Amino acid sequence: MLLEEGKSSFDALDKSLIPNYGVNKGGRGQSIEKLIGLPLGSKLRDFDDGEAKSFKEDQPIKITALLHCIPELLDRSISYSESKVGKKLKNVWFIKFNKDNEFVCDHIFNKDNFRQACYDVSTDYNDCAEGFRRYYNNKEELHTINGRNGYLQIRSYGNPRKDGTYKPLIYNGQQIYHRSMAFYLRNQFAREILV
Repeated sequence: MLLEEGKSSFDALDKSLIPNYGVNKGGRGQSIEKLIGLPLGSKLRDFDDGEAKSFKEDQPIKITALLHCIPELLDRSISYSESKVGKKLKNVWFIKFNKDNEFVCDHIFNKDNFRQACYDVSTDYNDCAEGFRRYYNNKEELHTINGRNGYLQIRSYGNPRKDGTYKPLIYNGQQIYHRSMAFYLRNQFAREILV
């Protein structure tokens, strides 16, 4: 399914059918996918030509887990547009909900609609990649890395196990951080761009 087809189905949808998921941030997105007839899957992008991201205002937007991006972060020959993050953010349908889980608005984010912001996100990605390489090559524990424009970051995510510990982020036998990390669009992105 193409992204515009999914958006058209969503536009015709009674938004009250979307359940309130509270803590389970992925549940809302999966419900939307089911309601518009998009099969759930594990592909890099939700649609043939793009990605859908539902989010609650004033919360960062998770893009993808860091672990499967590490090889391309370490390979300087892979550009932002060729990276998993770049492919996911090339054409994104952002669906915004308020704190009461009511639909607010949606936007198609791509270089045709948001040229400068797309450039700023790509610059932030390059900053994050450079920061990651520095920590990794120096065998230092990774910390939150923010891009210079304040839109994209690498940060921790996930809940502790039942025993209170976290699954550490390990790559090639090197513990990078004591818990999982991911690429996120920061709150600033939604406040400035997705209004």
